[in-house]
Amino acid sequence: MKKSIIALILVAVLVIIVSPGIIGGLAERSVDENLDWAARETGELVLTSGTFERGWFSSEGQYRVELGKGQLRAAFDAVAGDDADDAPVLLINTRLDHGLIPVSSMSREQGSLAPGLGSAVSTLAIEYDDGKIFDVPGTIYSKVGLTGNLHSRYVLDAGSKIVTDGEITWQPSTLNVSTSADQGQIEFDGQFGAMTFGDRQQLVSIDGATVRGKQTATQYGFNVGNIDFALGPMSVNASDMEIGGNKGVKVVASSSVDDGHAAADMHMEMNGQNIPQFGELSIVGDLKLSGVDAVALGALDRRIKENVDPANPGQAMAAAESELKDLVAAGMNIDVERLNFVLPMGTLETRLSIAVPEKDRATFEWTSLLLSTEATFNVSIPETLVQMATSMDPQMGAVVGLGYLAKQGDVYVMDAAFKNGLLTINGAPIPVPLGLFQ
Repeated sequence: MKKSIIALILVAVLVIIVSPGIIGGLAERSVDENLDWAARETGELVLTSGTFERGWFSSEGQYRVELGKGQLRAAFDAVAGDDADDAPVLLINTRLDHGLIPVSSMSREQGSLAPGLGSAVSTLAIEYDDGKIFDVPGTIYSKVGLTGNLHSRYVLDAGSKIVTDGEITWQPSTLNVSTSADQGQIEFDGQFGAMTFGDRQQLVSIDGATVRGKQTATQYGFNVGNIDFALGPMSVNASDMEIGGNKGVKVVASSSVDDGHAAADMHMEMNGQNIPQFGELSIVGDLKLSGVDAVALGALDRRIKENVDPANPGQAMAAAESELKDLVAAGMNIDVERLNFVLPMGTLETRLSIAVPEKDRATFEWTSLLLSTEATFNVSIPETLVQMATSMDPQMGAVVGLGYLAKQGDVYVMDAAFKNGLLTINGAPIPVPLGLFQ
């Protein structure tokens, strides 16, 4: 019995005292691998790490995250214009407590003795091109699991900050992110409290947001998974009078790859958008995409990212014409199952379905695309809305007179179909210019 107790004590000493120095290198390498993988998956971030000052029980160091060539950098350049030569750099300052049982983490907030390769705490800052550094509120607490997975939790307490254009205030927020570099997965969920930003002349208020999702890398170069995002009511006020905003936005989307074909679906809601002369507008939509060739989609995605140029937005698509032809020639189905516009005088309902058949890529031409594509388009418009539109634009009356909108009860409908190059609207054939097929 005594020998067993001594053996247990010896193991405990090894785990607590000896393991931190041995496991420290593994923990740091695991953090590097997970952050590196996350940066590579965006295809647009450049991650560099400084030299860690590694002690026996803990290490300290800094990561720098920069915007590389891609859509994010193009968006920044478009907004910044000539005001900035270089995009800001995100600084991640990290202390890593390592060991199977990270004893040293107990000396800081949210420390834990839970087994793993390490436990870390990080703070964020933004470094501008003039050398000035802006500290980002909030703290990231991370845990490196025994298998090398990285679990991080961003915690933001309520606060406020005076900025050049006014003041920003925010309520408590949290964001959880788990990454697995070996499995190519990232999972996240967050709850963001209400925030305001502006000055005495104009104030924007957002009543919080939530996000949840999971993404997995594929062999084709793009990720698939799901995301659920909701933005609370937003208002824009000027001189104590509301001049804009909405009652919330919600987006639920998912994507997958099966047997070399990609599919995606999305549900979207935007509620209570104030539209002059019409009142509050809400939009509800459901979109499905199926039968998309995964290899061609991955090639198109890579080509577009390689040729993003903020000074020439059309360059990327022009450079990717060959990849786009590959994608379309492989065929696909696009279904807008519902796109409804809800107004005080009624709901405008629309549906759209497009079937693009597979074509021989060697002989594929854009001019033959319309001849092989099949599509249907259905619209239902409340009578009161048609009357309002006619009073605002007399040409709307001509649309009704030509039979493009047919009255059925208290709504006007349009049932359009396109097949074998023939367009019909409400059963009547409509001439299609032959030039479209040449």
